[in-house]
Parts: sequence; structure tokens; C-alpha cells
Amino acid sequence: MAATADDLRARALRLLARREYSRQELASKLMTKPMPKPARRSARGANDDFAYFAVVEEVIPPTEAEVNALLDDLEKRKMLSDDRYAEMRTRLRAPRYGNSRLQQELAQKGIDRDTIAAVIAEQPDELSRCRELWLKKFGQAPRDINERMKQIRHLASRGFAMRVIQQVIRSGGAANEDDLSDTITA
Repeated sequence: MAATADDLRARALRLLARREYSRQELASKLMTKPMPKPARRSARGANDDFAYFAVVEEVIPPTEAEVNALLDDLEKRKMLSDDRYAEMRTRLRAPRYGNSRLQQELAQKGIDRDTIAAVIAEQPDELSRCRELWLKKFGQAPRDINERMKQIRHLASRGFAMRVIQQVIRSGGAANEDDLSDTITA
């Protein structure tokens, strides 16, 4: 039994009602084969070896052309937008992650480079985000080399640039030069 266009549209709208998707992400979800309908129990007794055999209707996944036509229509009706998805995803993840991690995640979801650059440019600068994360997680300058390396690894795993990490750790979380001179003299 093949999935009809109405079934495909209904599935796409159900997915989009929950959250935003990129075009590539939604296409891969729609192309996956839906679960077959569960088998019905036989009227025979529970001890019978053949009690659970039943005919299961196989659901055929939609073709790539059908999915692309549906996605084009959804984009035309402004129900699907890579720009909107990129803005939403970046807004949610920017406070915890650096620019390189955000770029990588969006590229994996099929967002083009120009859109990624525009969306990341709208976010607060990477230095302030890194500083806020560092203050929340550690709050104090490292006491020894092992603690310093731990802090560097943590921030690097979040996708912050090494120059930004070094600047935050050297300054001890100070937001500007005046704050830095106060922490040095204290």
C-alpha cells in the first residue's frame, strides 16, 4: 500500500506543528519508511503456535519526487523555512555553544553558508557568551595547570575559538580592562 499525497502532507504538517525543521531534515524524516501496521491476533487459543501470525500490510515509503514537490509547496506557503529554522536553532543554542559548533550543526542540517553567517552575526559576540559560560561553570581562575587544561577542554568542546578561551581564562572572567586591573591589584 503506497502512502498517498494527503497522508504525506498530514505527516509533514504533524511534524512541523511540533517544531521547526530544515528542508533536509524534514525530507529525511518523510523518506523514512513508516512502521507497518501491527498484526492482529488470531481467534485461536493462546497455546496455539500459529496464534500470532497475521497478514501485515507493508507501507511503501514515498518517492523523492513526491517529497520534493510537497516541500516546495510548504516553502511556497511559508510553512517551511531554512532561515527560520536557523534563527530558532541558533537562538536556543548560542548561549551554550561557540560559533564553530553552531556553524557545524547548521551545516549538518543542510543550511547554506550565507544563511549560517547571517544568523551567527545576529548573536551576541562569542567572547561574551564564552565569558558567561565560564563564569557559570567555573567562576574563578584556575589554580594549577591541570585545572587550566580542564577549563580549556570544556570550553573547546563547546565550540569556542581558542583565542577567545585564552582571553577569558587570562582575564579571569573580567568583562573589560578596568575589571582586569581591579582583579590584578586585589
